[in-house]
Amino acid sequence: MHCPSPGHLEMAKYMGRHILSTLDLGLLFTTRSTNSLEMFIHFPLPDLSTTSHNPTFTIFCAANWGPQDASHPSPTNLRPMSIHESKSICGHIFFYGGCPILWKTHKEARISRSSCEAEIKATDECIKNIQMFRNILTNLGLAPNKPAPLYNDNRDAVEWSNSFITKGMRHLKIRENVVREAQLMQEVLISHISGTCNPGDIFTKEFKSDCTFGSLTDLLLSP
Repeated sequence: MHCPSPGHLEMAKYMGRHILSTLDLGLLFTTRSTNSLEMFIHFPLPDLSTTSHNPTFTIFCAANWGPQDASHPSPTNLRPMSIHESKSICGHIFFYGGCPILWKTHKEARISRSSCEAEIKATDECIKNIQMFRNILTNLGLAPNKPAPLYNDNRDAVEWSNSFITKGMRHLKIRENVVREAQLMQEVLISHISGTCNPGDIFTKEFKSDCTFGSLTDLLLSP
């Protein structure tokens, strides 16, 4: 607003076209099973079965590591890498009653030294919102009677959350043990999911495939 450019105007027009083309889409809450979600991730999740009295609560989290184009390095790409660009993007999404009900994406405060560390930070931020949301459900008399399933596509991060800290990970701050504590308190149950079918990736990855992005959009929104 203080220093507009033609690029800002084009972005505003782009957002306007996006809103106009998605007027018929919305969030659909249902007590039926989440078939679209199970079909997207390619395997049935037993925790997604729902009843009219106890809707499901399922979470997916993800993170990229460093610059968006780092997954496909090129010997001709010699541009300098900024500090801000090196910070990973973290994101998570909650499904409740078969519908997205809470989601967040943010850049980490400090650069991660590995993809595992970036995923741990994403999981830690996700745990904060899980505990907040469980408190809301408790106040409404809808508290789940079992740990909330949390899926992450980094196997090292999942194993880290179920074990003690290793020598290679000692540089992580102690506060991130809250992830393990949440599991010990049976607030969450962290499991691995393939990176090719993690809905959380829509908040952390720059998709080169319109088909993949369209599949994720169809999963989150209903006509």
